[in-house]
Amino acid sequence: MAPSTFAVAVLMLMLPASARRNKDDSFAMEASISEARDPEKDLEFWLTTCGASLGYLQRLHWVLSNKMDFDKGAALPLALEYAKKQLDPDQLLAMYTVLRDKLGLSVEEARSRAPELLEKDASPTQLSDLYTEMTAGASWLSWLVKSPKEAQGLAMESAAAGCEPDKFKSAYQANHDKKTAAEDAIRASFDTQAYRYADDGRYYTAERFADYYKSGGDWVAKWTNSPVAQKVRSHDPLTCCIQRSGSKPQVPSILCVAEDGKAYSASQFKEFFKEGWLSKWNAATWATQRRVTEPDGKVYTLDEFASYFKSEWQQKWAESPVALCKECTAASHA
Repeated sequence: MAPSTFAVAVLMLMLPASARRNKDDSFAMEASISEARDPEKDLEFWLTTCGASLGYLQRLHWVLSNKMDFDKGAALPLALEYAKKQLDPDQLLAMYTVLRDKLGLSVEEARSRAPELLEKDASPTQLSDLYTEMTAGASWLSWLVKSPKEAQGLAMESAAAGCEPDKFKSAYQANHDKKTAAEDAIRASFDTQAYRYADDGRYYTAERFADYYKSGGDWVAKWTNSPVAQKVRSHDPLTCCIQRSGSKPQVPSILCVAEDGKAYSASQFKEFFKEGWLSKWNAATWATQRRVTEPDGKVYTLDEFASYFKSEWQQKWAESPVALCKECTAASHA
């Protein structure tokens, strides 16, 4: 199949049926893809190295064009770009919605900030709860937050740094100093089990991360912009929970959670497993994260990035497409 024909076929797969019947949409899409790189190679790259699927790409494109109101010409390259970062379509939509509807950001700013925050491991739920804590009659925070605009900025900043809402509140009630409160909140969140990578290519808890940079300036800023360590839910038996009424099983309410071979951060473990997250986290395997160097398309681990790119490795890592981790059997968005 010729690349141009192949591209149109892929794009038609990514459109809902109603749009496929619209010749104008088809023409516009064909025009937009003709300006891209070799689509056949790109698609093969997303489907294999990055662990994407046509269903995932279709969902991502649908969210961008139907929920975030990008025109289809802009939605397609964005979908392909976000696929390289393994952004989850539902999390992208949730983050965009919180930013626009809860924090009151403009559509343009919400579109821009949503993928940025997801890449920093921010949770839409935690961002929403943080903003609520800051604005719902939070007289205890009046020493710092004077306006909704300031609350917006602090909520996004705190979510990106991995502050849990309850730890945020405790720290800011106890310390009327932003720097001290932020540091305490980050250290205490997720039972001190959140890890990020320092510039030596090793992962540390917030406490040890702060020690590593104790003579190097603002460790919180470095923490916020550093890669998040992940673990893989694998090698454990299938866990099933049967909801019961008295002693009688209610068959329609059987909920099964398989250990799925995907990589997740500590915050994602907690959001998924709730109360039992810590034991699952402790039993999980550390993920050997990998990314793809462009334009050669070769896959390297984080250690290899740090060894090769030296002081520039974090910037190069952030810019590079995400590959499946070495232990993973599926992408986290799949």
